[in-house]
Amino acid sequence: MSNLERRYRVLLKVLPRWYREDREEEMAGIFLAGRADDLELEHGWPGWGETRAVLGLAVRTHLAAGAGLTGVPSRVMWRGEIVRALGMIGLLVGVFQAGASVRSAFYATGNPELSRPAPEMLVINVLPIAAFVALLAGKRTLAKSMAFLAAVPGLLLFGPQPGSWLLWQLPMLVTFACLCLGFHREAPTPPAGRLAWWGGGALLLGLVAGPWLGTVALVGVLVAVRVVALVRGDFVLGRALSVFAVLELGPIVVLLVGGEVFAAALVLVVLLVVSAVAPVRKPSFS
Repeated sequence: MSNLERRYRVLLKVLPRWYREDREEEMAGIFLAGRADDLELEHGWPGWGETRAVLGLAVRTHLAAGAGLTGVPSRVMWRGEIVRALGMIGLLVGVFQAGASVRSAFYATGNPELSRPAPEMLVINVLPIAAFVALLAGKRTLAKSMAFLAAVPGLLLFGPQPGSWLLWQLPMLVTFACLCLGFHREAPTPPAGRLAWWGGGALLLGLVAGPWLGTVALVGVLVAVRVVALVRGDFVLGRALSVFAVLELGPIVVLLVGGEVFAAALVLVVLLVVSAVAPVRKPSFS
């Protein structure tokens, strides 16, 4: 085996075993075709384009949606669905927070004693709405771009307390990662009709209840849906909500550290922990 072939096979190890068992020899042969020069076989390396293609394929196969893939193990199918569900839950929470930030901005406008949010922060806060609409419309690249702009620039604008802002932004950062990993080109399109109703409800909750009361209601909804998922045996939704409950602990911890609403925030922490550790009905994996 030449050094070049060995390097190609090391690169192919990023693919799941079930995929390599069927395709590794074929892919290695395709990569090596046309590279028969002895010097290249000894000192050559996989090209950047080939590396990028294999890494993209690794994402699609590790988080398989079933499109264009055969022999996908059930556990891999579930893994991809959970990542996509987690991304959608994060976007819905982002839509709620966008509505709450708009309510806060209007409330501060009518109360001069309150500090008004910076215009750039208000724009960043409403970007999850754009990401949500773009994803339902099938504009996945645009949705990911909006989610990135909603998650990352806020870390730079927060200034002297990056640790607190990182905890606050953790759900949105993970949402961005889930959108990038889960909604690849072979992933299924989200059901726009049903999710549009959930998005409208999340936005309305933020506009009506505001940040703090809305957060209490949001945690209540999360716990209620978690119970429904357990009763219905919905493994994907239950697992995604468990993970998101852990992520949502970050913003609540920031409220706890602030100390202004300690008792209420502590209750929310307990509810989120219960949601995170509650059992899920595992499907039978083949």
